[in-house]
Amino acid sequence: MRSGVILAGGRSSRLGVDKSLLQIGKRTMLEHVMECISDTVDEILIVARDEEQGKEIISKIGEIDLAYDSILGYGPVAGILAGLQKARYERVVVLAGDMPFINPNVIVHLFSMVKGYEAVVPKWSDGNIEPLHAVYNREKMARACEKAIGEGKGNILAPLSTLRAYYIPIEEIKKTDPELRTFVNINTANDLEAARLLFQEPV
Repeated sequence: MRSGVILAGGRSSRLGVDKSLLQIGKRTMLEHVMECISDTVDEILIVARDEEQGKEIISKIGEIDLAYDSILGYGPVAGILAGLQKARYERVVVLAGDMPFINPNVIVHLFSMVKGYEAVVPKWSDGNIEPLHAVYNREKMARACEKAIGEGKGNILAPLSTLRAYYIPIEEIKKTDPELRTFVNINTANDLEAARLLFQEPV
């Protein structure tokens, strides 16, 4: 069985609001991500930065399992740890809450590759990776995050470097998602407007 952990994140300096709670169509971005993975996992957890954000999430989308990022200054490493500590299942997909076009078939593919590894992380040809669109072994990644935080390391590469990881080439993912929309995230007002236009496209 599988868990899905979605990092709700903080306020965007460029947008001035919690990105994951912005509306695209009739739903928040967070709800779009949840819907995209609902058929690929057996539980969904949202990681909020604090109880205030947690209450706002519940007010927008209703009751949902929440975890709280209680360790300040460690960014996604602490958020991932909070989600993994509450997740029930061994295999966990970790996603950012501002990626409204997650392709469920890509998620299924990532899960299918995790056997024999402790992480499956998409990797671009320039060497950049997508650690917030990746599948992890819950126990191994949690320990790695704890160790990194204990050593004062907040970069996501710190825990990843200690895992037996498979860096799946983006070209392989392109076979499932030719336009690579699954990796689209929202950082600016222009990104948001483009995403809203995409959701208006005819099916």
